[in-house]
Amino acid sequence: MATIASFQEALDRRKRDRVGWQFSPPLIARRTRTTQLVLVIAIVIAIGATIWSAATHSMLLYGDARAHLDVARRVTDGLTPGLVQLGSVWLPLPHLLLVPLVMIEPLWHSGAAGAIVGGACFAYSVLRIYTMIDELASTRVAAWIGAAVFATNLNLLYLQTTALTEPVLLAFSIGAVYHFVCWTRSLSVRHLTWCGVLTFCATLTRYEGWALLAALAPAVLLWSRYADRRWKAPQANIIFYGVVACCGIALWLLYNLVIFHDALYFLHSAYSAQVINGGQARFGLLGTKGDLGASILTYGWAIFGVIGPVVLAMTAAACVVVVLTRRPQRRRSAVTLALLAVPMVFEVGSLFAGQTTIRVPQLAPYSMWNDRYGIMALPVCAVAIGLLSDRLRWSAIPVAVGTIAAVVVMGIGTPLALADGQTGTSSAAAGRPERAAAYLGNHYRGGQVLADDSFGSALIFASHLDLAEFVTVGAEPYWHRALSEPARSVRWVVSFPGDEVAKDMRNHPDRFVDFNLVHRDGSTRIYQRAADSGGG
Repeated sequence: MATIASFQEALDRRKRDRVGWQFSPPLIARRTRTTQLVLVIAIVIAIGATIWSAATHSMLLYGDARAHLDVARRVTDGLTPGLVQLGSVWLPLPHLLLVPLVMIEPLWHSGAAGAIVGGACFAYSVLRIYTMIDELASTRVAAWIGAAVFATNLNLLYLQTTALTEPVLLAFSIGAVYHFVCWTRSLSVRHLTWCGVLTFCATLTRYEGWALLAALAPAVLLWSRYADRRWKAPQANIIFYGVVACCGIALWLLYNLVIFHDALYFLHSAYSAQVINGGQARFGLLGTKGDLGASILTYGWAIFGVIGPVVLAMTAAACVVVVLTRRPQRRRSAVTLALLAVPMVFEVGSLFAGQTTIRVPQLAPYSMWNDRYGIMALPVCAVAIGLLSDRLRWSAIPVAVGTIAAVVVMGIGTPLALADGQTGTSSAAAGRPERAAAYLGNHYRGGQVLADDSFGSALIFASHLDLAEFVTVGAEPYWHRALSEPARSVRWVVSFPGDEVAKDMRNHPDRFVDFNLVHRDGSTRIYQRAADSGGG
């Protein structure tokens, strides 16, 4: 009987270790109130940043932000509305989240639809950073410090007010890692399910999510072998997680196969990153391709500009302390930091492969483009600094002071992500599309407009015309009909150097003899059908 009692006591102790505080209702209530407070604070911060962004007309600085809003709008509005308008350039989930919001025109044209989605993702990310550190640390102060590091980053505060996809990816990837961390303690099917679901969402948001899946799958398998002694548990866990998490990639491949008759169309279409960056490589503008050192240095400078030197210095110290200090949670903490760092590794690999372009002010050609990708380092910085304050209790005050100093230092100048949107290559103002859009909007008297939206998305957005008036690449069969017989199909033609319209005008000038050049601004050309010029 004593043996049976001892065995039962051991089982009960193991169960308490896995479930932890869940056996204490008062503690559950206190933690619930705290997490609710964290969420409320995060929402208030998001709203405050959005008010500032709207007041300074900063929501729509990025050309990509405008393009994301238009892609979502075309699902319900345009010549050929439907899911086919999601295209193959970007993964679809961020646009699907925007669809019900951009159906309301003021939310679409103001950019507020993007701020709503981004703000919700920001608030969830802050909450999960807090709960992740709380799961790993022994003090609640550590969780507050880590959440503060994340929530006060000025670049993230700006990005979450836009329709860009980085805040959405951060929410799903942080959520997936959080539930993985909880699963390593409890081995709960519920947490493994949520980990799989959020990984699924990440893989449909940005391609960094694919790298996260590639890292989480072996992590699930190895941890199962290490901690789960149940018969066939490792096999069951990895199959369950894999089936759930891989569905996103499978759906994307199926979508490309059904719509474009090529499951890998997103890799080599005319508008893919491979083709666009290949064009830059031919002109010597892709210095990171095939150069690992240049790739690491470029992304390192992007992280330096977006995260800031103070936070990076604290992160470096934190990672050393977390890895070297012997604590019960050291293994779980190290795995967590490694998983959060996966998007950073992906960015470096993508630069090396020539699939991504990042330009930083410190390196030739000394400009800004996609510098915001450095924000992928923020989750690992926030969690590492939070764990540092837990490992060395005396460090909580200097870490908090360092966090405040980091915000002050970053606030002295213009945050890098905001500066890129204002004056960098990422800016929607590049090429001054507003002038051409104003001309088109003021002189438009009906008729359809032929334009390649992959080059002209900023102009199309700024024109304030109904999307149904534009004949763009995804509007089949109207697109090819307009290219082959423009005089019979459209009244207006908009072209940019290198786009499909300009190429067709160069290869088949006879098709466009009935169109007059009526406006030229920089690289933008607007043509009007001669028969309508008198009334235009």
